[in-house]
Amino acid sequence: MTEHAITFPFPKHCLAIAVGMFLANPSYALQALSDDSLSNTTGEGVALVLDDFKMVFQQPNDLSTGSSYTRSGVENPSQYDTGFIRIIPTGENYAQLGQRTYDKVYNTAYNDALLSGKVASYNGVYESTFDSKYASYSADNLTKITNDIKAAYEAEYRGRLVQYYLESPTMKAYYDQRYKDYYNGSSIGLSFDEDGTTKYSITPWLESRSKEAALKNTYEMIELLYGNDSAKGPLTTSKFYKDYIAGKITPSNVIDPTVATQLKNKTNETLNHQATEYAKTEAQLASEAALVTVVANAEQTAKEIASQASVGSLRTKADVFIYGLALSKSDNSLSSRYSNQGFNWGSADNPWLFRAGTEKVKQFKNVEKDVGYLALEAPLATTTATESDNNIKLGFWTDIFSRQLNSSAEVDPSTGAPKSGLDKEHRLRTQFVANGLSLNGSQTRVFQTLDSDNPNHHQTLGMASLLRLNTNDNPANLSFTDSNLDSKGIRISTAAKSDTLDGTAVTPAIDGSLAPVFHDTEGLYLYSPNINLVLGNMYQPFVVGSEGNNIVLEVTRIPNVPEIYNKIYQNYEDGKGGYLGSTAFTGSTCNVVSCGTPLKANVNDSAAMYQGRNATHSSIAIGTVERLPNNMLRAKDHTDATGVVFKGVDGTAKNLGSVAIDGVLIQHLKFKTTGL
Repeated sequence: MTEHAITFPFPKHCLAIAVGMFLANPSYALQALSDDSLSNTTGEGVALVLDDFKMVFQQPNDLSTGSSYTRSGVENPSQYDTGFIRIIPTGENYAQLGQRTYDKVYNTAYNDALLSGKVASYNGVYESTFDSKYASYSADNLTKITNDIKAAYEAEYRGRLVQYYLESPTMKAYYDQRYKDYYNGSSIGLSFDEDGTTKYSITPWLESRSKEAALKNTYEMIELLYGNDSAKGPLTTSKFYKDYIAGKITPSNVIDPTVATQLKNKTNETLNHQATEYAKTEAQLASEAALVTVVANAEQTAKEIASQASVGSLRTKADVFIYGLALSKSDNSLSSRYSNQGFNWGSADNPWLFRAGTEKVKQFKNVEKDVGYLALEAPLATTTATESDNNIKLGFWTDIFSRQLNSSAEVDPSTGAPKSGLDKEHRLRTQFVANGLSLNGSQTRVFQTLDSDNPNHHQTLGMASLLRLNTNDNPANLSFTDSNLDSKGIRISTAAKSDTLDGTAVTPAIDGSLAPVFHDTEGLYLYSPNINLVLGNMYQPFVVGSEGNNIVLEVTRIPNVPEIYNKIYQNYEDGKGGYLGSTAFTGSTCNVVSCGTPLKANVNDSAAMYQGRNATHSSIAIGTVERLPNNMLRAKDHTDATGVVFKGVDGTAKNLGSVAIDGVLIQHLKFKTTGL
């Protein structure tokens, strides 16, 4: 695109002559404006004012004497809104379509086969294998592990219990008694208490021998009271029995059953651990093997299906029909697309203008040059709010189709519509209605960009666009309970009023059938939307370029050049008397009230009458939104705050509240086609 860039070196005096040629009839716009006056406001150019304008696309080749909206006896005039604009998106790379088709069908078939294969042969494999392997391992190894545990832990567990009783007060008292018996000379005829334990012959006053014998008797007594000799028990005639046992301890073998329980628990714990680890390994192997089989089967199935795929059956084409495009005067209804009333747009002192101009700017580099441009400018937005700006109603409805590649391309020469290939099952039908619109302050400049090190930006087609779509100059007090919300809003709906009024044909463009009658209230409502979008400016162009065969739409990056980014970045007030950012930043945000440096109608005027058009940041506000002193927007959140509302066919309404997206700066935005 850079080899064929276009410049616009129009001098002002040539445009003044052109303006004069368009002003042959003195009753038209600009009659009272001198060339100087026009230059002081917006510059020279071709001016246009719409006076009592209305428009609606009705039936193609309509031979009636007037619009259905004025003819008597027409119950639903909107059913005749079948005049259309047809848009056919293209760009498919047909050289690669075969492979893409194979890949698409293969992927779909593979995913389907994989899912069904998992359900049939994979899901549950891990669990079932784990359970069966766990059970078999447990059964096969129970005896071995039981014996191993008994050999390793029985003596240890029994010793712990015996030691527990040995340290009990009763056994300590018994030990002390026995020690005294042996130490004091029981072997030579002194007193010795017979209690059922072994009597050892010990020489008196031998401490170590006495302790050893006493300990042996204590172990014997533990067995008589708590162990495997408990059935025999100690002698009931003994002093120890009478003093410590009678009525207090019932001899019973608690040691061996306790040891048995401990051994069993240890066996179960060990068996469970070993069986679990074994079962996990086996289940994982079985699961992986099952998945390999399922994947292999899915791949084979997908290959077979993809090899038979027809490229023509893919829905790789689209068809868009925009019906009943209508512009009329705004009213209080979002149920109708057309009010059948004319509106005025622009005035003699504030018209639509198509003009040429020059601005000294820097782009991409710190080099300033004059840039010539062509501009299409809507009437300027006034600094003082005026309801007369919000006077446009826009409506249309649309059928959007996806079509098969091999669908017929034959069209009806009288309408330009296809004769076939459209399917109701692959159709999106919707309606768009907007009230209270104002595009005032919008503009688009077209120019040749300056030098850039990026070849895709160098001296190519550049644009600076400001799109302003506002409906309410002061929505701060908007309430969900207001009765006139529909006078300033956008509605997007899909439901028909009834099945009989939805139309039986696929779309009217094919057979001339009637348009559907949409439901009176169903849909998404955006109340009091104020949308102000900056898409490129003279310092940061929005370029239309190419990369190879592909088309590029790009809001270029902001260069690291202070003389450029200072013109774009914004210095925000923080609300406390300070600022967030450098004082060198001169950018600003465009909203419904302000959009950059205000403009004077004449240099001699004491005050600016019109909003500027040099803002660098965008804003989107829907519903109950207030403007703060620092030109920031804030969405209100009280109970009746409104903006985004969903309404059902049953009359229910869901109020989602208001929306404010403020200070949006596009640092870089790039769209590129692929495969062309």
